[in-house]
Amino acid sequence: MPFDPLRLKPTSGASRIKSADDAYSFMMHLNLTYQNRPHWQIARQAINLASASDASEVHAWRILRDAAKAEGWLE
Repeated sequence: MPFDPLRLKPTSGASRIKSADDAYSFMMHLNLTYQNRPHWQIARQAINLASASDASEVHAWRILRDAAKAEGWLE
């Protein structure tokens, strides 16, 4: 499984994202203010396509990591 766990700060609403399913669930529970930001819109699209292949799952993980980093949520 190419999706490495991401450790997030508690202010994000999650402590760890371990899979593409966790990432999808996390994305769907984000406040609309966050969901409408461009980096989260791109992350949502990437997560929706993550099951297509291992390469797309790695791409989704990188996009999600970058979006969390932009919010300052990575530990």
